[in-house]
Amino acid sequence: MRIDEINTKITTLDRDVKVRVMTPDGYEKGDMNYPVLYINDGQDVFRDDQTFWGAESLRFEQYYKDYGRFLPHVILVAIESPEDHAVRTQQYSPYTKNFDVPPEKKFEPRIEGKGKEYMKWMVEELKPMIDRTYRTRPEKEHTGICGYSTGGLISIYAVLTYPQVFTRLLAMSSAVCIWMDCLKETLDHASYDHLKYVYMDVGTNEFGRMTTKEEFLQGANDLYQNYLDHGVAKEIIKYNIYPDAIHNQKEWRVRFPDALRWVFQDCQ
Repeated sequence: MRIDEINTKITTLDRDVKVRVMTPDGYEKGDMNYPVLYINDGQDVFRDDQTFWGAESLRFEQYYKDYGRFLPHVILVAIESPEDHAVRTQQYSPYTKNFDVPPEKKFEPRIEGKGKEYMKWMVEELKPMIDRTYRTRPEKEHTGICGYSTGGLISIYAVLTYPQVFTRLLAMSSAVCIWMDCLKETLDHASYDHLKYVYMDVGTNEFGRMTTKEEFLQGANDLYQNYLDHGVAKEIIKYNIYPDAIHNQKEWRVRFPDALRWVFQDCQ
């Protein structure tokens, strides 16, 4: 296992970004090509000292060292988010919307979504660069996208809007309920036939900057029902509800390895 750091620019947003690429055990000694998972909030993936806001990470570097032999062989492309909360929300929001913000919430009354520009960069610039640099399996059948919270929102948008690029979705604790009026148009006009595996989950005690625990659960349930209504087979969806789980990286750390196994279950 090796982790490379790439400093590049999101040209569509004129923003510098750090991308960490983890290649699995055996990569350097062989000639095999690998599936790829693109991960939002990439600063949270490997080590605590790479995170923002004093958060814990998924500690996946150590997990892989300990248990990598039980994981699918996948290249992980971890893309750092903006460090500022408001800018992060803007980058991961493909929609623009005004909000009625309660006085106790620290949230912006208007989000000028930049998610479409962000995804244009990921699809047209980042992915081709990764495919040129690493031994990937570049086809859509071998490409997934991952995120949590608002990073889950942009991941859901991506897999449905770019069916020629992504077919595997790993979305933990997605903050979709407050965006559902905008997201519904995407959901209603999307193609679903390309989806290979979908992982989604939610805790029953999750709070976001704007989203209540009731909204987190409602959003997840509505999203799951949407997949079924559009003909997605139950057999390719893993939907887990975790009693009392809250909204943080410590919770996602426990869930991420099994989610990765599910989404790439046919890529051992």
